[in-house]
Amino acid sequence: MTSYAKIPAPLLSVRVGTLTHGQVLTCNPDLPLGDAIALMHRHLRSSIVITQDNKPVGVWTEHDCLTISADDPTAFLRPISDWMSSPVRTMLAHASVEAATFRMRRDKLRHLIIIDDQECLVGIVSQSDLIRVPSAIHPLRERDVSSIVRRNTVSVPGETPISQLQAAMKEGECDSAIVFQPVAKTSPGSTIPPLNATRSSEVTQANEDAGSVISTVGIVTERDIVGYLVHRSASGSAWEIASRPVRRVSDHTSLQDARQIMIDHQIRHLVVTDSHQNVLGILSFNDLLASIEQDYLQHMHDAMEDRDTALARAQKSLHLTRKIIESSPDGIIIVDDQGKIEDVNPSFTRVTGYSAAEAIGKSPNLLQSGRHDRAFYQDMWQSITRAGRWQGEIWNRRKSGEIYPEWLSIIAIRDEQGNVLQYAGIFSDITDRKQTRDDIRRLSHFDELTGFPNRRRFLDVLGRTLNDCRGNNDSVAVLLVDIDNFQRINNTLGHATGDDVLVDFAGRLNRALPADAMLARMGADDFAILLPQKNNSDTLETMAQDLMEVFDHPHFSASGGELFITASMGITLYPRDGSDTTMLLRNAEIAMLRAKNHGRNRFNHYNRSMNTASSETLALETDLRHALERRELYLAYQPQFFANNGALSGFEALIRWRHPKHGELAPDKFIPLAEEIGMIDEIGLWVLRTACTQMVKWRQQGLHNITMAVNASLQQFSNPIEFGDQVSAALNETGLAGDRLEIEITESLFMQDIEDTCRKLQRISDLGVKIALDDFGTGFSSLSYLRHVPFDVLKIDRSFVNDIGKGIGGSELVRTIINMAHNLGKTCIAEGVETLQQEQFLRENGCNFLQGFLRGRPVRAAEIEKTFAPLFAGSAL
Repeated sequence: MTSYAKIPAPLLSVRVGTLTHGQVLTCNPDLPLGDAIALMHRHLRSSIVITQDNKPVGVWTEHDCLTISADDPTAFLRPISDWMSSPVRTMLAHASVEAATFRMRRDKLRHLIIIDDQECLVGIVSQSDLIRVPSAIHPLRERDVSSIVRRNTVSVPGETPISQLQAAMKEGECDSAIVFQPVAKTSPGSTIPPLNATRSSEVTQANEDAGSVISTVGIVTERDIVGYLVHRSASGSAWEIASRPVRRVSDHTSLQDARQIMIDHQIRHLVVTDSHQNVLGILSFNDLLASIEQDYLQHMHDAMEDRDTALARAQKSLHLTRKIIESSPDGIIIVDDQGKIEDVNPSFTRVTGYSAAEAIGKSPNLLQSGRHDRAFYQDMWQSITRAGRWQGEIWNRRKSGEIYPEWLSIIAIRDEQGNVLQYAGIFSDITDRKQTRDDIRRLSHFDELTGFPNRRRFLDVLGRTLNDCRGNNDSVAVLLVDIDNFQRINNTLGHATGDDVLVDFAGRLNRALPADAMLARMGADDFAILLPQKNNSDTLETMAQDLMEVFDHPHFSASGGELFITASMGITLYPRDGSDTTMLLRNAEIAMLRAKNHGRNRFNHYNRSMNTASSETLALETDLRHALERRELYLAYQPQFFANNGALSGFEALIRWRHPKHGELAPDKFIPLAEEIGMIDEIGLWVLRTACTQMVKWRQQGLHNITMAVNASLQQFSNPIEFGDQVSAALNETGLAGDRLEIEITESLFMQDIEDTCRKLQRISDLGVKIALDDFGTGFSSLSYLRHVPFDVLKIDRSFVNDIGKGIGGSELVRTIINMAHNLGKTCIAEGVETLQQEQFLRENGCNFLQGFLRGRPVRAAEIEKTFAPLFAGSAL
């Protein structure tokens, strides 16, 4: 059995754990060698880790394939445990990158297995990973290729048998070989050039520019040997399996430039030539790593010579640090690896009431308040163990018994080998901050002038009320009251008098309402009333008339003058006039404006004739309300592909409407209408469940390791029912694994409460579901939200993809988005890819996935099964 082990990335950027691959290719010891080699070839991996109970027991690499003969079929049937390198060389994830570099060079390792404190697999680091570390650039700046190029590289004619080439590479301890294009057949008596023969004349036409292409020379790497062993269908000559054309650099090229060429073109080897175009050898990542390590060792030597000076500085720094800790306003507590308090600062005593003598030697449990359950502390220590730190709000108890809130940060302090020495806790009393936050929360929901709920609070209560009414035939009335010509009072008598009028009439309205009604101030001079209806429409008519009579009595100003005020009122009724908050308020406003247009000082009930929407739109709205039950909606699936090799990576589920009159309708024709009439939650949940069910069905038919992307509407995140709970329910009902699902959201989601949005997205992410930012860059929102939002994928909008090749600006914008995604540790997918030029540009610039008409249009599930029939027939990985 084989699998991809999902690895949570460590947070400390200076640790070797940060270089591990996001996914590690693994298998069990019983897997046949042939299957293991095929798996490595399919996923373009240089190694496969053999595990038992998530603990590494062996490793098999491309280099090991040099020992396998393609003519021995029995070798491919034996279990990989007979061939793997064991025991494995491991290193803790907390160790430094420099230590990993030194270890790999000292032990001549090409791969290093990374484990956690429980010896479980975390990831694998290769020489390529170390070369890509930004700190690797500096040592390469002052040296050129000639200083480290391997001049003993195996060089063979293209006619050389592969088995002979394997032996030569193994004997020469080379991970690659140069292969020259075969010459025309020679006359009798001619001989094949010997191994390591250099043909300078065949490359004399190569361009002088660094990184130019040579078509008459190829390179055979260990990965090419792997591919040959998988297929074993080539003629058996070195030229058949050689990678070509190859890129070359001159021997006077700087090592930094050579490194950049390798990274830009995603290659691991370069052919090196002299000024006369003679082939000198090969430059590989391994050679660059050796160069970096030499500079690192010299750096260590210089550091040892200055150790006395460094020690004096350290002692001075420790003294300064102690002074800072003692004077810090935050409480600081140091705990040893056994969980006993070693030291505290004066602020600890000030906040908790415990003196240093009372605390040292005790467990931090003496501060526990009892408000948090066992699971809370288990999650805390799990975070500390895996990430090295935790921070958050916690309730603790002072010596006096008083319970108080504090903001606590805990950091694990480790030695150079990654072992925990101590834990440092830094905390501050946030009692005053929480009180301020509560005050802010109250002000955010209530109008400061009148004391009544504000618009935000009203919408929240109305939404929950409508949700409670659905399905039980209850009705709700929404009344919108606007004071006529109120601006004239402010302009004539001043804002102070205007404020008095608002407070007076708000109180009058509230006293005229029944106990179960709700009054809210929606804006400057308009109020909304939520009125649950338990009686007939005549009761509502009477209530509206009573409310209008409130304005029959004058308001007496502070100077004793009388002010007569009138108001206009619009009335809507759920569900007759609308099914959601937006629609009810909009229609109430239409009715209120109609009352103003007809002379003010009156009320109006909403009816459809007031709405300016066309009859066609109204008919479409009616049809949409029945589209689900009539099974007119269906999903089309557009395939997505890996950019590097064109393999299928997943699908995006796209809703379509097969309208009985208008034919096929795209989402932009009816999704806005669904959002307007409050049906988007129902439709969105249907899309989510249908897509998950289809994924499970395809998996049962043999299609594995693909993802399904589903779009989510802004309103689905505004629903009183948590969208994360709906996603969780869909996964549980269908049996789909969370990591097979991707939720696509748009930037408009972050124009709301970003803190609440992040919380909801984190709930979804905790299920293992990926989050993708759809139409990225089209919303013109601040990029600052990217630092806070838990997401995995940036989706490049088709408008940007369409600009590729149309001037420098368009292409550079796409390249910038790709680089930004990678710098944030995210992947990116481009949609709307319709030309080979676009596909090539995206692939060369590191875009991870592609989607568009060039490779696949959205089609029904049955068509997908026909198009990708070979994948459905394949066996599980």
